[in-house]
Amino acid sequence: MRVLSIISLLLVCLSGCTTVSTNPRPDNYYSAMMSDPAAETGSLFSGDSAVLSDADIAKILDYRYEAPELGRVAIMTVGGDRWSQWSEEMAVATERMRSEVIDKLEGSPRVYDASFLPSVLVPEKQTVPHLREAAARYQADLLLIYRSYCRSFEKYRLFSADRSKAYCGVEAVLLDARTGLVPYTSLSTRAFTALETKEDTNFRETVMKAQLNAVTDALGEVSDGVVGFLASE
Repeated sequence: MRVLSIISLLLVCLSGCTTVSTNPRPDNYYSAMMSDPAAETGSLFSGDSAVLSDADIAKILDYRYEAPELGRVAIMTVGGDRWSQWSEEMAVATERMRSEVIDKLEGSPRVYDASFLPSVLVPEKQTVPHLREAAARYQADLLLIYRSYCRSFEKYRLFSADRSKAYCGVEAVLLDARTGLVPYTSLSTRAFTALETKEDTNFRETVMKAQLNAVTDALGEVSDGVVGFLASE
């Protein structure tokens, strides 16, 4: 792990980072809605009621969400894990990334437990109703669902075969198991330049190490955002 961390300093140069998250509703939102005649207007498209009735939509929008005072957060990854299968070193780094997420979430006074949803409980159909059921069976009040992705800019390799520019992102939603609402979302991205070193087996390993570090950084930012959101509720 120490070797990976040292090499990572040489591998990845973060050239840009962004994090965009939802903002909580202000207190005056509800009073403004009560005095707004447009709030009583139903859907202008009759076919919409086949999914949700106007009354249901109004009820959802008017609901004043409050996060649990104390709860369990289950964490679920969407998509495969491409790093831990590469080498034992990267598998250890991946587990460390997961542990750091748990530690950050459990640092909130409103979270008594944070843990990854067991794979046997991950539903085949990843729709909101099925995800709520999985969280409920795990007795998790909140379900943090995230996916990571990476993109490489191949044209930069035309100028240097051992260097590549790329970016990785983590997109996350926080699902409330009781209400079915998604009160918080976050998207965190990291841009970086990967430079091959003599310790790497090949350039693919260089890029994968850089990706893992970028995703770890972005996921940490997302976790901090969730803790901040819970503190504001």
